[in-house]
Amino acid sequence: MKTPAVRERHERLRELAIVALVSLGHFWSHFFVLAIPSALPLIRGEFGVSNVALGMIMAAYALMSASWQFPMGIFSDRYGARAFLIGGLAIESLVMFSQSLAPAVPVMIGLAVIAGIADSVFHPADYTIMTAKIRPGWLGRAYSVHTFSGFLGFAVAPMAMTFLIAHGGWRHALAMVGMAGLATAVLLLASGRLLAGITYHPQRPAGALNARGLTNILLSPPLLLMFLFYVVATMGSNGLQNFSNSALIELYGVNLVLANSGLAAFLWGTATGVLGGGVIADRMNRFDAVSVVAYVIAAELLVLIGLAVLPFGGTAGALFFVGFMLGVVMPSRDLMVRTVTPPGSIGKAFGYVSSGFGVGGVFGPPVYGTLMDLALPQVVFFVSGGMMLVTIAVALLATYAARRATLSLSMQPAK
Repeated sequence: MKTPAVRERHERLRELAIVALVSLGHFWSHFFVLAIPSALPLIRGEFGVSNVALGMIMAAYALMSASWQFPMGIFSDRYGARAFLIGGLAIESLVMFSQSLAPAVPVMIGLAVIAGIADSVFHPADYTIMTAKIRPGWLGRAYSVHTFSGFLGFAVAPMAMTFLIAHGGWRHALAMVGMAGLATAVLLLASGRLLAGITYHPQRPAGALNARGLTNILLSPPLLLMFLFYVVATMGSNGLQNFSNSALIELYGVNLVLANSGLAAFLWGTATGVLGGGVIADRMNRFDAVSVVAYVIAAELLVLIGLAVLPFGGTAGALFFVGFMLGVVMPSRDLMVRTVTPPGSIGKAFGYVSSGFGVGGVFGPPVYGTLMDLALPQVVFFVSGGMMLVTIAVALLATYAARRATLSLSMQPAK
């Protein structure tokens, strides 16, 4: 018979394994986002197209991801998240492999549509599984590890793509990472029992009541503002993720390897900041304060980068700290979403607010691509910094709305 200490140790190991498996899938979700941007100058050179045309690949991906996240959240809550997580990773990996065979940019855009739909499963499915399986006292750190794994994927992507491109070209690189993602999907399938999340079956018949419940989630002021937060935060960061390497080449006259090292510095900074942010999130419930400090520092550093007053090494260091500040906010952001989510709606809520990533991703790349086509690489950093200030305002409004909602609930008479 197992002692309480043995049972506790077994439970901790089980929870760690669940977070590790979910985070591994999340790693590839983020890696794939930057696989094509990391090779953008080479793809543009082969096909002879504009930055705006290439931006449409990322925009199509983001549009589909945004459009499908809320439905995927409903499915994850209702039917269990395991199949959606594994299937999404497998399909996205196969699409990435297919991108290596694409004969033209329109074909890449079409494939990006499929990849975006597959990518839409990760946030709702991951959070449904973790919230169901991880004890509440560990959720802040579990969320931070999950977010860290995604930004680790962002950070590794430019370096891995640079290495693979150097040994076989951009098509070889996309094929290799697609195969690696598919191997991970097989591992998740083999570990399926650990990932079997709970489902939330409706207590009343389907129909108008369910529709009203969904409308309440969509129109909830705190969740609506958190959705907007994800939109503006993404618009602030995706210019750096997708076009900072091209902008650094124009501003500093460096080659693609050095430019990707600057992008990698930003992404490693984000991944590092997320881990620190997890500790902060578990110890203090001040999403607003964390957001103000972090985004003000990030905006100031982006202005310095855009002014090109720093040597390239200093610019890479500044990009690291910009990423670090953005990463610190993310676990507090996720706990804020969980705090204002009705019971049984974790997948729907995270699917809804996470679709803001996709909405921001739709509008961001054409804007930043246009700036690059107009030979204004420095403005990429100025616009990104300006969006950080807008993000602060939305974070303050979201916190205010959450406090009002909590106060309203506490003042309702007991039934």
